[in-house]
Amino acid sequence: MRLTFPRVLRSEWSKLLSLRSTWLTLGVMAVVTVGLAGAVGYGVHRSVLGGGGAPDVARAVSAGFLPVDFVVLVVGVFGVLQMTGEYGTGSIRSTLTAVPRRWPVVCAKAVAQATLTVPLMTVVCLGSFLVCQAFLGADGASLGDPQVPRAVAGAAAGLVLTGLLGLGVGTLLRHSAGAITALVAAMFVGPALLGAALPADRADDVMRFVPTVAAQAMYSVDGSGNPFKTFSPAVSALVLAGWVALLLLAGTLVLRRRDA
Repeated sequence: MRLTFPRVLRSEWSKLLSLRSTWLTLGVMAVVTVGLAGAVGYGVHRSVLGGGGAPDVARAVSAGFLPVDFVVLVVGVFGVLQMTGEYGTGSIRSTLTAVPRRWPVVCAKAVAQATLTVPLMTVVCLGSFLVCQAFLGADGASLGDPQVPRAVAGAAAGLVLTGLLGLGVGTLLRHSAGAITALVAAMFVGPALLGAALPADRADDVMRFVPTVAAQAMYSVDGSGNPFKTFSPAVSALVLAGWVALLLLAGTLVLRRRDA
């Protein structure tokens, strides 16, 4: 039987859906994200009742997506494990024996992961926004407000791209512990240290290219919630997509030059 990309994709899709960890990880992530959004909305509402000023649209949207800043790591680790999990179990040998050219494996994993996460992250981000605004009541934002639909789409796209970023790191490093450590360093530790170390007049120019900052810019309204000046949401999405493409390409090149 002739090996084609659709057959490789079907295989990777079946593997992804058959793993219990897929549904457990993404299911818990979805519930936690929406639950935290509700808790944030309740907290902001109590603050308003206590005499704090009512949030504007930008702050209300930022509150709804505050949990995204934390669960993004879960999505990234999920992407890492799509590749490193096969190295851990040894099933990567069978995969690469069946697909000796190797690049279709990485592409198929990326397509399968994106196909699963795009609708899920869209529902999660929309649910987070709506639940948070429900607690805020009249002080909240609505989907009819300017930039809000774009922010919801940006939050979902940021999570999807971060998952693919994790897949790239996992393909490049192969080992779960090392890849997860590298991902955490790149997403949280590195940006914090870099932002503190850079001169004030250079920080904005550099930090806007950092993946985490670019992802946050994708769902911000009027640049709120970010301590650095960033590109527009569309350009920030291109920056994050560029990192994804770079890591997936690097991982594919390394995969072609080493044994399983």
